[in-house]
Amino acid sequence: MRRLASLLTAVLAAAVLVAAPAGAQQSPGERQVALVADSVRYDTLTGQVIAEGAVQVFYGTRTLTAERIVYDSVTERISAEGELVLRDAVGNVTVYADTAELDAALRDGLVLGARAVMDRDVKLSAVEARRVDDRYNALSKAVYSPCAVCAEDPTPLWRIRARRVIHDEEANIIHYENATFDVLGVPVFWTPYFRHADPTVERTSGFLVPSFANSSTFGYGVRAPYYWVLDDFSDATIEPFVTTGDGALLLGEYRRRFTFGDLQVRASGTVNDYGGHGPFHGHLDALGEFETEGGVDYGFDFDLVTDDGYLRRYELSDDDRLESELYLRDYGTRTYFDLAAVYFQSLREGETDGEVPFVLPDFEARYELPRPVAGGVAGFFADSAAVVRTDGDDAARVSLGGDWEREYVSRSGVVLTPFAEARVDFFASGDNDAFTENADIRLAPLAGIEARYPLINDRRPGVAHVLEPIAQAIVAPYGGNDGIPVEDSLLTEFDETSLFARDHFPGLDSVEEGPRLNYGLRYERIADEGLDLEASLGQVLRLEDADEFSPGSGLVDSTSDLVGAWAVSFAPWVTARQRVRLSTDLELTRNEVYGGIELDPVGLDVGYIFLEQDPRIEAPDDREEISAAARLRLTDAWSVGTYLQHDIGRDELVETGGSITYENECIAVDLGVEKRFTDVDDAPSALSFGLQVRLLTLGTEPEDRERATGVCGPPART
Repeated sequence: MRRLASLLTAVLAAAVLVAAPAGAQQSPGERQVALVADSVRYDTLTGQVIAEGAVQVFYGTRTLTAERIVYDSVTERISAEGELVLRDAVGNVTVYADTAELDAALRDGLVLGARAVMDRDVKLSAVEARRVDDRYNALSKAVYSPCAVCAEDPTPLWRIRARRVIHDEEANIIHYENATFDVLGVPVFWTPYFRHADPTVERTSGFLVPSFANSSTFGYGVRAPYYWVLDDFSDATIEPFVTTGDGALLLGEYRRRFTFGDLQVRASGTVNDYGGHGPFHGHLDALGEFETEGGVDYGFDFDLVTDDGYLRRYELSDDDRLESELYLRDYGTRTYFDLAAVYFQSLREGETDGEVPFVLPDFEARYELPRPVAGGVAGFFADSAAVVRTDGDDAARVSLGGDWEREYVSRSGVVLTPFAEARVDFFASGDNDAFTENADIRLAPLAGIEARYPLINDRRPGVAHVLEPIAQAIVAPYGGNDGIPVEDSLLTEFDETSLFARDHFPGLDSVEEGPRLNYGLRYERIADEGLDLEASLGQVLRLEDADEFSPGSGLVDSTSDLVGAWAVSFAPWVTARQRVRLSTDLELTRNEVYGGIELDPVGLDVGYIFLEQDPRIEAPDDREEISAAARLRLTDAWSVGTYLQHDIGRDELVETGGSITYENECIAVDLGVEKRFTDVDDAPSALSFGLQVRLLTLGTEPEDRERATGVCGPPART
């Protein structure tokens, strides 16, 4: 509609220019206007300026073509006749009309047979359009649609027909009176009135596209979100979720942006009697991230739920443990600190909240000296954690230490990095907050040197080969783990990424004992385009076995498991990678494989994982799973997809599903089905269906509206 006003402005500017006396000067603020026509004449009897025959008006970056333009100086009215076409700076047609008439003040006017192309290719057609008070465009017998229409198929996929449409350009709102919604030309819904924002608006209050679902758990359900713009910095979404089996839920989200941070709160709740956990069930997910003027970050991330099965029952999340955190942290050039309180909530069967720890405080800090020490970088650090349980042991640790390292590069290209670290740990443990039952002090020093020798071959333009042998020798004392409470070092991930860690434990409660040699080889092929390769292999050698690690970690024997990985990609079509851990007998103890293919119109992703049992970390059985996802684009609009996850060890499916999607320039339809085979408290295995229809430019997100393109001809006449 704004471009309808642009059309009238162009007509007025051209007519005034023609009527102006020769030699008249334009004010600096006026745009350059030019008119070309077969004939231009002034009728002294009627006071009319008439331009006829292939009239072209050039006004700023726009161009108007018409058969005839008349300016009546007596009535101060302007009329344009014939096929009126307005084009933008790049030649795209934005307005069509049959005739136009308006006053010289551009406050009131009439356009017949108006057909406009608005932002994002939204089309608006009307038998008659009136311009009122330089703000409103009132259209009679109008049609609104973003769908492409062609001569051979003039009926859009969907459209809104209305007896009257008023576009408020100041409020950016389109009002409809006596409106009918059509699909493929067939009326499916009527309403006496409704309104929506025009396509130029990014944020406005109103209903969003509803979605439909069916589950064997809660029955049929519909979610109808309402988006509420509170002010320039905050908004909210209120989403009733009505089900046939479990009644109604209410979901909501609140977002606010501050000068020094952001706040986002999601919550939901329902009242029913499933599971015997009381009448109310719900969850809270609140995230706040803020920064002081001095650059210190602080915030919180709360994730809480009333009962174990709620999130899965209503398909809100598959998490089986929730983490809530309150933190204060600052990262500088040479210093940092991180102070946090952490709370865990378990949703796993057989695991009570009393067994899951509450951590307060969780503190970590570091300070690096501003000047080199013995030519290297030296620093001091502190780390502490207190773990409290309502049903189980409590523990606390405070660690203080310092470290140093220096890097040398020899003339031959060998990179040598000597390093040293000394740390003292203070421990206390007990039951029910009684930390004084057991106390201990441990000194944990280590020293070592790392050697790397990167060999680079880049003789071929655009391709480089890097071969790098690496060795890391470390000396440390034996002992130090007996009787120590272990909280942060239970799960050890030993792979190619942690091979050269100076201590292979992920936390500080446990220490790696004795002298050791970490060694490996890395290769990488780097190309500007085409084939990329990378591979690595290595292991750890010791003088004695390392009983401080769990049996399934791969680090217990004096000769550790071999860890390696390789990856190949031929972007963007093919990617593949594998991570392995092999015992000294070359038997697989860990195997992760991933492969992906993107060959339009087919996409395929396949994953496989095998993990050997490790009873010490509550994994009594081998874990072996395969997952796959496939996509097929049938046409430019239609696509299908499917996925599955299969537990090979138990020979049973974990989850499977599929989807069908139709999407063009004006509509997106998603139909999905999912079968979850896992069975937990209050969330039994379920078969679910979901349907969402998004009418692009109408109650959809801005990223959806951006896809509304595809005009193949002028808007269809009403």
